[in-house]
Amino acid sequence: MSLRSYVSTCRNGRVGLIAALMVVSAGCETTVTEYHRRSSFYNQGQDGASPGEFVTAGGTRVVFIEDAPLPGEQMALDAQRAEREEKAKRERARMRAEARRAGRPIPPEAMEPEPRKTFKPREVLEDGSVVYRALLPEHVIGNTMTCLRNQEYDVLWEDVVSDNARRGFLASGRSREEFIKWCVANRGELMMTLNRMSFGYYGGSDVVVDQLPNMRFRVRFSPQLERQFKFRELTIVQEGFGMKLGGIQ
Repeated sequence: MSLRSYVSTCRNGRVGLIAALMVVSAGCETTVTEYHRRSSFYNQGQDGASPGEFVTAGGTRVVFIEDAPLPGEQMALDAQRAEREEKAKRERARMRAEARRAGRPIPPEAMEPEPRKTFKPREVLEDGSVVYRALLPEHVIGNTMTCLRNQEYDVLWEDVVSDNARRGFLASGRSREEFIKWCVANRGELMMTLNRMSFGYYGGSDVVVDQLPNMRFRVRFSPQLERQFKFRELTIVQEGFGMKLGGIQ
């Protein structure tokens, strides 16, 4: 099954939808994009991953969508969801108006739902304090890097480093102040490691993510890359409902 979508590509590089076809005489050339559905299993057993898109000899751009709705189907799903939400909103308004006319309390099901909160790895509270949270290993990498960049060492110690790591550090006879001094002294090398891990986390072979027992992760450089860095490995652990930094070495 495929969906053909006409797109107008102008000389300035901007791409518009079908409405842009109206300006062809103004120096735009029309291209055609075809979307085709393809299962992600298609690439399994292949010598290499097949391209996600290509251009035919006739100039048609063919784009494969893996395990997801085609653009037209997604638009229809979005429209259906918006229609359901609008219908539910009208029904809640009707129930509230009816309750007011009857002099009854407004029932809970007639109240507007609270807006969904967006997860924020870093949040500045009203009193100016900063809180870091992490649900995924990449959040821990990003939070550690942000703390070092902003020199928020106290917050790094309290919010990003795991309880076990803090206890182990203190049990070794070292103090919180020594942790901060260590961060200051190694800030540049740590930033280089974290930066390289952050943009190599999702692709390539230079950054390796090992899942360990008890919801622990080890993020490390490949043998070919590790000799370029002083710090080569991070341990990330599950703590409560989030994830924390277990160690850097």
